[in-house]
Amino acid sequence: MTTTALLNKIEDVKIEDIDKTLRLMTRYAWIGTGALFVCYSYFVGAITFSVINQQAITQANKTLTSVMGNQERVYLQTQKQLNESYATSIGLVKGNAVAFAVAKPAVAWNVGQ
Repeated sequence: MTTTALLNKIEDVKIEDIDKTLRLMTRYAWIGTGALFVCYSYFVGAITFSVINQQAITQANKTLTSVMGNQERVYLQTQKQLNESYATSIGLVKGNAVAFAVAKPAVAWNVGQ
């Protein structure tokens, strides 16, 4: 074999090695791009559904506050009607003795220590 033929074969081998390397690098680049796209899609979807969930919680909070306000209004209206005649009309009787509890001062044995 002559030196030019040998040099041509070495050149062909170099080109094939470069082609294999470029194909391998391209394959890894596409795989990496696909993995990054999947991660990006996941995080964008997670953020989107988090915002939607937050909006639903806010709406539920408004509804609950409204219902609580209505219940409080009904309670205050009913409280105005509660008196002794109403109690006797539903069957309650007046108690004979009323017992009260008296608060005593607490004694602290370790004051100032």
